Amino acid sequence: MSLIKPLLVYWRPKDIQQVLDGLKEIPCDQLFLNYMPYPYIYQITTAFFLSNPKYTHLICSPNDLVPKREVYDKLVKHIEEKNYPVISGVCNWDTGKYKDYWNVTVDLPPLIYVGRMYHKLSKNRYPNTLLKVPWAGFPFMFIRRDIIEKVPFPPTCLKETDERPVWEKKGGFGGDICWAHNLDYYKIPQYVDTGCSMIHLRFHGEMLVGVKPPSIEFFKYDASKIEHGLKELTKSKIQSSR
Repeated sequence: MSLIKPLLVYWRPKDIQQVLDGLKEIPCDQLFLNYMPYPYIYQITTAFFLSNPKYTHLICSPNDLVPKREVYDKLVKHIEEKNYPVISGVCNWDTGKYKDYWNVTVDLPPLIYVGRMYHKLSKNRYPNTLLKVPWAGFPFMFIRRDIIEKVPFPPTCLKETDERPVWEKKGGFGGDICWAHNLDYYKIPQYVDTGCSMIHLRFHGEMLVGVKPPSIEFFKYDASKIEHGLKELTKSKIQSSR
């Protein structure tokens, strides 16, 4: 029996059915933060996770990423073997012009918005390889508990900068870049397995923040119950965000 007990947090500003169907396959407790603006999703994520010490890892699942059970299983195996502090899968950058690139860069994108370049990693490089990377977004990212306890999540940025985050102004830096810089500040490595690929439905779906009321839902995984061939996720609405 695995000693890894993760909490998956799904940041949900849209309703994308492929993503919701993928999440049903993942065998762990799940917290849905529905239709909430930044930076509240990050603040609620860390507060909930840190207040529940039974969880060994946090899994970050972005709104437009289609998770896969086989990716979950492989990343758990990596952690069991090497205890990586931060490890994730990969996905296509988008479904258009950059569909043949991973959501991975070979250097750390700067916090400053003007002139920012993303030096993307082509899909035909390093197939089925475990790589140490400076930035990978949040593609089904497993983060060890001690890292969450040490490294602040957005909106806190540990590096001095006059640049403001995207939720305060147009441009700026997003939560994933902020998190990568915070890891870099502490010299904590993050890894990706290019054999753990998922679909990134970037720009798909209607933005529902401000349209649907915000809410928090908790799904308890019950390994003792089987429903339609899958382990059961028991849903409970734990609170309203407002």
